[in-house]
Amino acid sequence: MKPYTPVPSHVVERLEIAILTGERLDLHWADEHSQRAYASRILPQEVLDIEGRQYLQAVNDEGQDVLLRLDLIRNLPTPVK
Repeated sequence: MKPYTPVPSHVVERLEIAILTGERLDLHWADEHSQRAYASRILPQEVLDIEGRQYLQAVNDEGQDVLLRLDLIRNLPTPVK
């Protein structure tokens, strides 16, 4: 497993805005165990802190729950101006 790299606070704030507004995000990320790449439109639900790492809990277009480690998201959303 790749060591966790903290993400900037503005990224977490941007994800929280997406959660509050019900915004769907097109994200590309890697699985933290297999490093397999994924791309999907997701509906973010909550940012979680688990064992010193931050994760995004979301639902993909197929209705499946997904848990994305924030530092493994390859196209993090930009801040809202």
